Amino acid sequence: MYFDYAATTPPHSEVLKTFEAVSRDFWANPSALYRPGLRAESMLEQARLQVLKLLGAEGKYRCVFTGGATESNNMALFCSARHFKKRGKHLITGAVEHPSVLEVCRALEREGWELTVLPVNGCGVVEPETLRQALRPDTTVVSLMHVNNEIGAVNDIIELGGIVKEESNAVFHVDAAQSVGKFDLSLDGTPVDLLTFSAHKFFGLKGSGALIMKERLELPPLLYGGGQESGFRSGTADVARAAALAKALRLSLENRAEIYSRVELFKGKIAAALLAIPDVELNGTLENSSPFIINCSIGGVRPETVLQGLAEKEIFISTVSACSARKTAESAVVFALTGKHERAKTSIRISFSSLTTGEEVDTLCAEFGPLIDALRFKKK
Repeated sequence: MYFDYAATTPPHSEVLKTFEAVSRDFWANPSALYRPGLRAESMLEQARLQVLKLLGAEGKYRCVFTGGATESNNMALFCSARHFKKRGKHLITGAVEHPSVLEVCRALEREGWELTVLPVNGCGVVEPETLRQALRPDTTVVSLMHVNNEIGAVNDIIELGGIVKEESNAVFHVDAAQSVGKFDLSLDGTPVDLLTFSAHKFFGLKGSGALIMKERLELPPLLYGGGQESGFRSGTADVARAAALAKALRLSLENRAEIYSRVELFKGKIAAALLAIPDVELNGTLENSSPFIINCSIGGVRPETVLQGLAEKEIFISTVSACSARKTAESAVVFALTGKHERAKTSIRISFSSLTTGEEVDTLCAEFGPLIDALRFKKK
């Protein structure tokens, strides 16, 4: 029983079929001018157009296919910060951002940019007034995630982006790795300049992602070469991965509303089971948060022992973000939210998807309490 879908999802069988078929039938270099190359280019552009349509971005945005959200975030932040440095060298991001955003901002800070890291409120989101007060005439890039990968907190990117546009000339970047393919997300009419995501978060392939950028936004590339992807990402395009990403996104949005409602019920049921256990505290709120993620801290029990105990029953959950799990024993996100080291050291994450079943949820609820009791008794 898998409850770590925020880390990654299994590729959909139809996505694998698409990848295999396109790899076999459209293998030519899409930059080549002979017929097989032109056919491959046509397939690549069909995938690009489909992604833009599904995100409500057709006609106003470009889709640059990348190797995943980490690469997309690096491209978005490094390229925009360096391009607009004559306007100013002040960056803004949030305290609970993914490492692929925070570490880029830290790297830019070492290069001479000034960085403001915004705190979050008790729900885990950035308050609009906090952002407003941080903006300055020399602010050139603001990067705030849509949905937090550890606690599921949802930033109001429309309101926050509106403030960025009203109060500054900054570029607004949104890491949407935990919302694309799960939320009803349309870029039509939004204040978002750059949006990034990975396909493997919604049943696509690892090593596949995209950077969606405003048509009017002209940025230099991060890497130079043959000028592929409109000159922004050089290197021979992987047509099969692009087609697979488009297929995964289309499939993930089918029956989205029904899946969202069903997962909300699962989250509520597990939250009730967790709160029935003494010294368990939820991190974040149930309202105005992603139904796909729930996070809690368990007083007096090390999270690794909880993971191991559940794993012995073939139930798999996680502690901190999978990208950080091997680096630290404390969740920086939970600490930013609560200000308590003990809460941050004892947090676990449970995450769902359209594949999660009611039977799996019932089993997790039944096993969790007795396991915690047993671990506490053993500790005594």
